[in-house]
Amino acid sequence: MNRNLFILISLIFFALNCFLGIIIHAKFNKYQRYKVAYASELNMQKTVLDYKDYIIPSEWENSKKTARDYFKKATKAKTIGNNNGLISVTSIVIYGLLFFLFYRKKKVSVKQFGLVVLNISLVLLVIGITIPMLEFGAFLKNQNISIAGISKSFDGKVYLLFQCKSIMGVIQTLFQNNNFIVAFALFTFSVIFPFSKLILFYYYLLSNKMDKKFNPLKVASYLGKYSMADVFVASTFLAFLSFSSLDFGIKTESTTLLGLYFFLGYCILSIATYFIIQKKIRIKENPKTISSLDEKF
Repeated sequence: MNRNLFILISLIFFALNCFLGIIIHAKFNKYQRYKVAYASELNMQKTVLDYKDYIIPSEWENSKKTARDYFKKATKAKTIGNNNGLISVTSIVIYGLLFFLFYRKKKVSVKQFGLVVLNISLVLLVIGITIPMLEFGAFLKNQNISIAGISKSFDGKVYLLFQCKSIMGVIQTLFQNNNFIVAFALFTFSVIFPFSKLILFYYYLLSNKMDKKFNPLKVASYLGKYSMADVFVASTFLAFLSFSSLDFGIKTESTTLLGLYFFLGYCILSIATYFIIQKKIRIKENPKTISSLDEKF
């Protein structure tokens, strides 16, 4: 494929997903805010431990009504975010599949196809670490509380804990809580290493000659030893979901969100990138195998 046409298609792909990413990020930020507000209205400290709920009969009902309004707004924001996420995934599939077919028919070079995989990986990584991965809540249900001879029935959920976080959100929270070692480790494995590997792969694919003084592939291979850390980050989040099966008097709920699937998509493609790199290595080590497509690009 002509270089200019390839660059144009890639720029359109990035522009579209940048636009969609901004919308997804904005909508999931709204979803996060509304869902936290929903849980806050039904929080134990604001209800069970608040004397007004025992004195004013309608106080609990008002809290539930306000919470329902927040929940509806959260659901609407999540639906719009998911729909835009679906459009983003569709564009990724079309972009990747189109160039895969071109590659199979020898219409694009190894270098071009490798760049396509890296472009997709970059989009998946950026969206994956910036929007919520999962939400987790712990609550009591249908509680009858008696304080100083005054009984009150709290039907429905009374939240003890609620969290809705992205990878970047977790890192920010850890830093704010002075958990610097854990925060730095998570930031290193889930942000610095993935972006560093992508940059090195871009450099390697776009370089025409082997540099004896600096071989980015060696550095990327070294970072690749820690590639399981990408999966570990996702696994760490998934581990929280196991609490939903525990029964210790407090009910729990957990839901995976769009960010988890984008990040897992990046993890899978980061592995596939190595196969493209290996093919590029064979071409560089044996210049006679360079096709006319690689020479033109």
